[in-house]
Amino acid sequence: MPQSRSSRQERRKPRDPLFTLLIINGAAGALLGILFVAGAIWLDIGHLRRLVGFSTDGVIAVALLTAGSIITFGSVVMGGAIMMLGRKERESHDDRGGGAAIHAIPALVAVPSRRARK
Repeated sequence: MPQSRSSRQERRKPRDPLFTLLIINGAAGALLGILFVAGAIWLDIGHLRRLVGFSTDGVIAVALLTAGSIITFGSVVMGGAIMMLGRKERESHDDRGGGAAIHAIPALVAVPSRRARK
């Protein structure tokens, strides 16, 4: 018996939307990391293009720089996406902290010493 179109679409939907959010934003961060490395080499920042081009281990250096940039930018973009999850509920408020502001007034408090002075 052929499956209906809606049941096939239901099967394709992710079971956990947070996982989908992390995958999409992680891929976007990875792309930013790759673009960063490509831009740094293309612009020859710190003579990076010359250093990599004339080195016998230039490919390893570029691979390590790319891997580090992918991890860094991917983590930053995924973290930003996670922190923005509750933003829709707070958009009606002007304060950025999400809660009521508490204004503390400093007060002197006597604290007993554990050992005697010499």
